[in-house]
Amino acid sequence: MAENTVDFQTERKRHAKKRLKKRLRVPAVIFALILIFTAVYFAAGEVRRSNFDDSFRAIPKTIRESRGFPYNEDELSLDKVTLIGDKPLIVSDSGVEVISQNADSLYQLRLDRSDTRVASYHGRAFVYSNTASKAYLISRTVQLASFDEGKPIVTGTVGKNGAVALSYSTGGAQSVVKVYSPRQKLVWEWECEKEYVSSVSLSSDNKKILISALGVDNAEIYSRVILFRTDKTEPQFDVTMKGTSILKVIYSKTGKLTAVGDNKTVILTSKGAVRQEMEYADDALYTVDSDDDGNILICYKEFGGSKLKVVKIPSMAFVFKEFEIDYMPESVDIKGDSIAFASGSAVEIYSSAGKLRKTYECDRDVKTVLISNTGIYTLENGSVCRY
Repeated sequence: MAENTVDFQTERKRHAKKRLKKRLRVPAVIFALILIFTAVYFAAGEVRRSNFDDSFRAIPKTIRESRGFPYNEDELSLDKVTLIGDKPLIVSDSGVEVISQNADSLYQLRLDRSDTRVASYHGRAFVYSNTASKAYLISRTVQLASFDEGKPIVTGTVGKNGAVALSYSTGGAQSVVKVYSPRQKLVWEWECEKEYVSSVSLSSDNKKILISALGVDNAEIYSRVILFRTDKTEPQFDVTMKGTSILKVIYSKTGKLTAVGDNKTVILTSKGAVRQEMEYADDALYTVDSDDDGNILICYKEFGGSKLKVVKIPSMAFVFKEFEIDYMPESVDIKGDSIAFASGSAVEIYSSAGKLRKTYECDRDVKTVLISNTGIYTLENGSVCRY
């Protein structure tokens, strides 16, 4: 009989433990998911976290009544429109404004100047001016940082991870270049005594910076293209190119180093040697553009300007893709394998192989065309339109 005796106290403890485990099971799963989400969030990187936060901050702004497209502005004060991520960023005399795909106002930065410039990359934009010392780093919904060097900013850029590079002139040097971390900490500085810095570009990990600088020697123009590690003071390479003005350098996320000049475009190796070179006539360069993936578009005039040579330099390859169009467009844009040309009230979308994919008939003459993931945005007589 003793073997069949039940210990009620032990049974109560056992059942209590079971009930406790059942009650804790759901909170434990939720806690584990929170830990996983937190780890992924912080591992995503500075810019992705900022873009994620932007999405949540934008929700209250996109559920109210929208002005809709066309998004009208004062034509006399409207300077240009570009993209920050996939959202239109309007630049006017009063400052900059980010709007959503439904024309909701997501963010406004008030400025008192008429020469505002914007460098945008991966959902962030560096806003500066050649006549003002103060510059700003913004996302699509908030101001992230501000910079005041005490001198007007000559050129600037924002890197993939949110770092900022800028240059300005001082009494002691023709150009000073600085790199700031995403946390606004100064991580690198360099002074160029003789030449004016014309362009800067950061590597995707913020560990390298590509610089172009213009100078004159015995009445001959020359350019220096210099690659630095941002933890060293000596350059990785310093190449001089005579007889050309390098106007833009591009350090793509694949590591390709491209220097675009007024009469030639050069792709360099990590040691500064010329890997590829494309030449064109002096003053023939029409436009240069690049997308967030590092695809580069070079357009230059041919046959006295009766034709436009279109050259795409893919981010993942070293084979140029070329074709021609028979007119001079008002605006050009590239995104992936799509290239847009605006002329009059028409916008044509080509592949990089030169095949016409789509034509848009717009309401008015198009000053600017921008390719987004959902279609195109245009600037027409002071209005931003969406197609």
